[in-house]
Amino acid sequence: MEYSGFIQKVFQKLGKLDIDKIKEIMVELSTEKELYKLVFDSMIEGVIVTNKDNKVILINRVMEGFISVSKNRVNLQELGSCNFDPEIEEFLNDALANNQKILEEEVHLRRTDKTYTLSILPLLNEGETEGHVIILVDITEKKMREFQLRQAESLAALTTLSAGVAHEIKNPLTSIDIHIQLLNREIQKFKSNNIEVVKNIKNFLAIVKEEIDRLNSIVQDFLFAVRPMSLSLSKQNINGIVRDLVDFLKYELLEADIEVKLDLDDKLPDVVVDSKYLKQALLNIIKNSAEAIRSGGKIRIKTEEEKDGDVVIHIMDDGEGIPESIMSKIFEPYFTTRKSGTGLGLVIVYKIIRELGGDLAVKSEEGEGTVFRIKLPVFEKKKKLLTFEENNEGQVVNR
Repeated sequence: MEYSGFIQKVFQKLGKLDIDKIKEIMVELSTEKELYKLVFDSMIEGVIVTNKDNKVILINRVMEGFISVSKNRVNLQELGSCNFDPEIEEFLNDALANNQKILEEEVHLRRTDKTYTLSILPLLNEGETEGHVIILVDITEKKMREFQLRQAESLAALTTLSAGVAHEIKNPLTSIDIHIQLLNREIQKFKSNNIEVVKNIKNFLAIVKEEIDRLNSIVQDFLFAVRPMSLSLSKQNINGIVRDLVDFLKYELLEADIEVKLDLDDKLPDVVVDSKYLKQALLNIIKNSAEAIRSGGKIRIKTEEEKDGDVVIHIMDDGEGIPESIMSKIFEPYFTTRKSGTGLGLVIVYKIIRELGGDLAVKSEEGEGTVFRIKLPVFEKKKKLLTFEENNEGQVVNR
């Protein structure tokens, strides 16, 4: 192994140095080592350095947190003794076995629901591999920010496009609906010998009326998605809202042979919400879940208080799940996998939850089911975000 120029000079002059000079050099080296260690431990990336036998020789503080072990437990131990998640371990084994170089491979961990980039770089000395540097970077928050930015951009585009279009569509729809009613009145004047013709015309008009109603419903969804929400906020217990909604849907779900199980925390703190809009958001999610479930499936709704005091609602189903290839698109306007869907149901859910000051997250695995997680601020925290107690306007202040 080649030493740095400074160390080589020390070795060459070692016999001529007195004890004080040696002490001075040792202090300088120790200070330099501590500086390198401080920099190493201050990195935001998790780093492990191994030798050519795949034994850990260096590990920084961030990586210790990622793999949940103490430095002393892995130092100079086999890399396999580190507590890597299976998704990372698979990449490591393949890369190290084939001496591959990997740069920022994105890996999602099911256990923690976090996303990392993984890099594996060979340590080269005169063309020979002396070991590897393994780098993990937690990009979970970055991915979430990117997702939220895309959502904001999508909603902005939806606002610009749909606000004008929806109004232009709604007016002729109303006019068509009125004239169909007038046609039905005129048909009643036909003579009795035209019964079959009248019956056919009525059937055709009924189909047209049904399609007009469907289009009108789509327009209403567009307008809801783009218009500012007028909230009527009040102090509420989430469990009561969930029970009311499930009671409202029980016959529909019973007919579809879907079982609903409630797991509600009776000690939940109150939140300040608009119960009408929150019910609409929960209704959209439950109907989404019901459509993804085969006959005999289950939906579980769980409420709980988190450590930070906020209230969380989990809506879990054992349906078909969401393919990973479309997971990033499910909150985009107009995106749908349903034949009769408008692609606005989850856009409306997202808008409602954000307007209420909450957060919405989805976790799904194809063939295993889907979990929607809604987090809402508790009453005490929410008071600081609202002006309604002072001016009765009920407006939510952006956080």
